[in-house]
Amino acid sequence: MVRSMKTGSLVVSVESSESEVRRAIHRARNAGSWGSVPTSRRSAARAVQRILEDPLRITPLFQPILSLVSGRIEGFEALARLNTDLEHAPAHVFDRARALGLGAEFEALAVRRALDVAAEAGLAPDTFVSVNVSPLVLGHPALWAVLRSRDLRSVVIELTEDDAVEDYRALRRVMRRYLDRGARFAIDDAGAGFASMRHLTELWPSYFKLDALLTRGLGRDLRRQALVRALAMLATDVGATLIVEGVEHTEDLMHLARTRLPILVQGYAIARPGAPWPVERQSVNVG
Repeated sequence: MVRSMKTGSLVVSVESSESEVRRAIHRARNAGSWGSVPTSRRSAARAVQRILEDPLRITPLFQPILSLVSGRIEGFEALARLNTDLEHAPAHVFDRARALGLGAEFEALAVRRALDVAAEAGLAPDTFVSVNVSPLVLGHPALWAVLRSRDLRSVVIELTEDDAVEDYRALRRVMRRYLDRGARFAIDDAGAGFASMRHLTELWPSYFKLDALLTRGLGRDLRRQALVRALAMLATDVGATLIVEGVEHTEDLMHLARTRLPILVQGYAIARPGAPWPVERQSVNVG
């Protein structure tokens, strides 16, 4: 028997996540054989099927997040490399999984792989791993099945902009179950639009991330520098921490270091995503 409860824009089902995954594989397999579907979509559907059948095809990569106050790596964002023998960008395969109604199972699988690999590699006790989750998936039983038995004190759940949030009260209730287990939350793409700013005021995250598009050329752009200062002060005032992502150039990193702002930074200027751990936990000279 299937029972579900819809709260605002969040749907929580009490059906077994294992049966959902079996049905997900079946749907992906059928989608991969649709003759009327364009070749690229059929190929992406086959990629979804292969990954659901063999989760080891997801290779987690980790990008360091550096504190400019301590000069140390405070955490890592988990990203996914998909090994399917088919040439598709990860974002394309995730999008196809969502189009097939398999987005929750797919995201939950990526989270499970990231946390399993991090645990096997020996994450330092005072270091966090950030995993990407869309707001609608947060209330799905597939994700809860992955996280409910884990110690979440070293986990940051980064809410993406993939879904519009219609009911913040409902989303806060779902967040509470993870907060009670020690998880923290981050909001993605702060400053990119009205939705992300409303997330800040409604969801009270521990971290919010400045959209990478706003950090390019930061070292030479006075307006972007002013935005970083304003968001860093906002973060401090509400008890959160700003993460400036997309720091690709040494010039931009050096500018941020000179500001002495209590922020975290992430990007190629620190390290590219890699196997655990791309940068060992040690002091990093940022000037």
